[in-house]
Amino acid sequence: MTAVAAKDTVPLFNGSNWEDLDRQVALAKFHFLLDDDYDDNEPRRCAYLSTKFIGPALDWASSIHTANPQAYEAFEGFVVAVKQAFGVEANGLQALRRKGLDDLRWGSDVPVFFAEFDRLTLQLGITDHGTKIIMVQHKLPVSVKSTLATQALDFANYETMRERLITMWALDPTRHGQKEASHKSQARTRCGSCGKKGHTAANCRGGSKN
Repeated sequence: MTAVAAKDTVPLFNGSNWEDLDRQVALAKFHFLLDDDYDDNEPRRCAYLSTKFIGPALDWASSIHTANPQAYEAFEGFVVAVKQAFGVEANGLQALRRKGLDDLRWGSDVPVFFAEFDRLTLQLGITDHGTKIIMVQHKLPVSVKSTLATQALDFANYETMRERLITMWALDPTRHGQKEASHKSQARTRCGSCGKKGHTAANCRGGSKN
């Protein structure tokens, strides 16, 4: 159930969402292993990837299968043909990945944050520990930075930093996840009893405003 749910979260490729094409290609490579039905049937892999297409991409795949069925004989060749057909250029992908890394934000699930950070930095060729540490530090919320400062933690190895931050989150997910975000959300909440912001009627101590 979990594996299926994870696959369903990746959007279908419509011809323009290039990053999702990469994800769908990766899923196609692992599909037969996950289903305990692995074989070297290249046409099956190509056909499976085509089922993850929609709109213009699906129209293209259908026309190619009719006009040139040999295109489905080699999976890697099929992927190259897809990228060529829709102008998926290396420079464009790198720009999207850079933007994805810049836009990546610390959230409520720290392991997911690091999974995406690792994926993007790997694809961008960023391997230097110092660079990756600095990039993560810039994304840390104040509460996490405060904990690191209190514990006098200074990292020279990225993997050590990642493991430490994931452990901190596992021990106290609210504090090291979305605590600040929840505070901001709470500050915007208006009490239905007294009319003041920062709490709800259930937690009101000021009594009714009427």
